[in-house]
Amino acid sequence: MPVVYLPKEGDRKEMYRELLALAKELREKYDIRFSRDAKDELEALYGIMKALYEITRMEWDERKTEKKKKRKSKPLKKGIERTLLFVKPDGVRRGLVGEIISRIEKAGLKIIGMKMVWLGEDWAKKHYPDEMAAKIGAKAKKAFLAQGKEFPWTEEEYGKAILEALRRYVTSAPIVAIAIQGPRAISKVRAMVGDTAPSKAAPGTIRGDFSCDDYEWADVQTRSIYNVVHASDSEGAERELKEMFSEDELYPDYTTLYEELLGEF
Repeated sequence: MPVVYLPKEGDRKEMYRELLALAKELREKYDIRFSRDAKDELEALYGIMKALYEITRMEWDERKTEKKKKRKSKPLKKGIERTLLFVKPDGVRRGLVGEIISRIEKAGLKIIGMKMVWLGEDWAKKHYPDEMAAKIGAKAKKAFLAQGKEFPWTEEEYGKAILEALRRYVTSAPIVAIAIQGPRAISKVRAMVGDTAPSKAAPGTIRGDFSCDDYEWADVQTRSIYNVVHASDSEGAERELKEMFSEDELYPDYTTLYEELLGEF
C-alpha cells in the first residue's frame, strides 16, 4: 500500500479544514447521500481520500507500465559479451548455488538476471533437439574407439539415448538460471566451469571442485553425467539467453564497483 506523507504539524489543521470544505461542496454539487447517522462531511472526506488514493495508484501503475515499455538494453560495447549459466538440478539439490554465484561475482562479472525455474519437457526438447543425436553419437563413438572399446550402436541411436538422459536430468528438479555480462564473458565463464567431465576438470574450476563424476561411471548407471552447471558456448549464448530470459527480466543498467575500476560494461 502506498505511504501518504502528511504535512508538518502546523499545516495539518488548515489542510483538514480545506478538505472538509471541499467535501461539503462536492456532497452538495453531486447530491451525495449517506446513512442518517453518518457525519456527512467526514464521510465525504473519506470518499475524497479514497478517490485520491485510487487516482494515485492508477498513475503509479501507468508510470510502471510506461517505464517497462521504455526499458531496452543498450547495444553491447566492443569486447563485452552476454552469456547464460545455469546451475543444474544436481547443483541446486546439493546447495551449491551460493558458491557458484560467489565465483561469478568475485571474477568481476556482472549478473544482469537470475531466476529459479523448473524446466518442462518442451524446453528440454528445444534445448536438446533430436537433430543433435548424430553429432553426439559420433563424438561418443570416437571416444569409445580411442579407448579400444567396441561401439555396438549406430551413432543416431546412441545420440538419442544420450539426449533422452539429458532431458530427464535437466527436468528432474529446479535449475537456477543466471544471465552474465562482461569482457569476453562467454569464454571466461566456460573457463571457470571447466571440462564437461568433472573427473577431467582442473582444480579451481566449478566442475573440478564440486564434482568427480565421469562418463564411464554415468554409463554404468545409464544416466546423464552430473556436472553441476551449464555454460553457453559462443554459438548458443544469444539464443539460449532469449530462451531463458525475456528482455524485461534483464537489468544491465546498474554499475558494479568493479566497473568503476575497469570502466562500465
